[in-house]
Amino acid sequence: MTHDHKDPIAIPLEHVRAMAAHVAKELKTVAGDAAPIAGTGGGSLHRGLPGPLREKFIDVRAALFQRGIYDPVLVRFDTATVTQASTQEIAEQLEKWSEAV
Repeated sequence: MTHDHKDPIAIPLEHVRAMAAHVAKELKTVAGDAAPIAGTGGGSLHRGLPGPLREKFIDVRAALFQRGIYDPVLVRFDTATVTQASTQEIAEQLEKWSEAV
C-alpha cells in the first residue's frame, strides 16, 4: 500500500526525521507573521506556501500519524474548527519532532 507519491507507507524513521527537519527549515524561511490564523474556514492554501512544500509537510505529518504521533499544533496547519497555528509555530513544532523521533 502506498500514498500519492508511491513511497511505501512505512517510511523508515530516519527518513521521517530527515524529512521533518528539512520541512521545518523550509517553513521557517517562508513563515512570515507568527500570529495564529483565524477565520480561514480550513485548508492551507491561504498560507501562500509553495505547493511542493505544503505537500511535503502533509506527507511528514501523515508519517508521524502512522506512528501514533498526533500533535495538536501540527493538526492546526489546516483545521477548520479552531484557530490555525501560524507557519512559524508549525515549523518550530515540526523541528521538535525531528529531534525527538
